[in-house]
Amino acid sequence: MAPFPIRPRTEADLDGVADLLLASHHSHAYPVALPPDLRAWGAGDDVVAGWVATDPEAGDEVVGHAVLTDAHDDAATDQWVAATGLARDELVVVRRLLVHARIQGTGTGRALLATAVDAAHALGRRPVLDMADNLAEAEVLYRKTGFELVGAYDLDLTEHLPPGSDLADGDAVGPEVGRTRTHHLHVLTWIGPQVPDRHP
Repeated sequence: MAPFPIRPRTEADLDGVADLLLASHHSHAYPVALPPDLRAWGAGDDVVAGWVATDPEAGDEVVGHAVLTDAHDDAATDQWVAATGLARDELVVVRRLLVHARIQGTGTGRALLATAVDAAHALGRRPVLDMADNLAEAEVLYRKTGFELVGAYDLDLTEHLPPGSDLADGDAVGPEVGRTRTHHLHVLTWIGPQVPDRHP
């Protein structure tokens, strides 16, 4: 089966992206934590570009998604900068890449990732990403698309998620006061293909 059609994401797609996020969280525990505002997860001031894959036979339902964002001042960016020798603003992060369980195996995830890589190169920036270490299928995809594993770090989800976020293990991040559990995530950092040399 061929990949589903991909187009630039619009504001009107955010409800569909939220539905896809919820489905992915329950089927693949990705993302590990479900934010209370699902529409906000797909948006943000740091988003450089975004795309959706849609199913024409299901009323153009959103069945795939990816965005590029600016790199943040965090542990992942420190590793990307060290591995590439590039400044933070010369990098762009592939985030929120997911496809609906029912279309896995169609090549749509790979097509979305390739679209993001091409867009990063068009901006003159090197694509990078990070991922939880429990996503074996995603790791295979990244390697096939030219990404290289460069590092890892541990993330305490309770320090980075808003109260009310639901976790894949059925627990929830409680109020700032009175938390009783700590949720750690082992995160792998990757660098993508270099920007092609445009000089003859």
